[in-house]
Amino acid sequence: MVCSNCKQEGHTKAKCQNPKYEPPAKTTLDNPDVPITLPEPIRVKLNRLSSLCIEVAAGLGKGQVEGVYQQALCFELQDAGIKYVSEETMPILYKGRPVGGGHSQRLDIVLASYLPFIFELKATPKMTSANHWQLVRYMVYKGLNYGAVVNFNQSDKGPLEIQFIVYYEGNHYLYDYEKQTGLRMVDFGLAPKRQDEWEEAWE
Repeated sequence: MVCSNCKQEGHTKAKCQNPKYEPPAKTTLDNPDVPITLPEPIRVKLNRLSSLCIEVAAGLGKGQVEGVYQQALCFELQDAGIKYVSEETMPILYKGRPVGGGHSQRLDIVLASYLPFIFELKATPKMTSANHWQLVRYMVYKGLNYGAVVNFNQSDKGPLEIQFIVYYEGNHYLYDYEKQTGLRMVDFGLAPKRQDEWEEAWE
């Protein structure tokens, strides 16, 4: 049995002689909102790109496939005088060697000069973390600091979803435009064991 007061085994709350359990203080990792101060001209451009996505969502509504939203957004970029490249191919490499089985990935829309920015477009019931990481891989490949996953949400009541990702001080963050904060994205690691512990486990 575990005491509900001190969280130790061997007795109950009625027989507990220990002080009340206090959870450990939160660390900075438990409070992931990191202030991110972007230059105002960058924020103005991010806001403008958001407004173009809103225009597409309002104009087409739900029920279209991803490619239709992509073409409409390209029209909006053209009308705004923003240069872009659509459907650029990206090889999948591991240590310089192709691992895509002959397949390559396609970057939906990359801005050519307005901002170092990539759009990754979706038309699904819900945006996922896999979508975020897909965009991060594109950003790393192109060496760009800004991007957004835009989901033209196809669920009955789902709103248009725009999740900005920024590369800031050596890390990628899910950026909250309104709060000007970011949630740091953490890639794979071997945190549970040190490298020498893994080697010992395999001996």
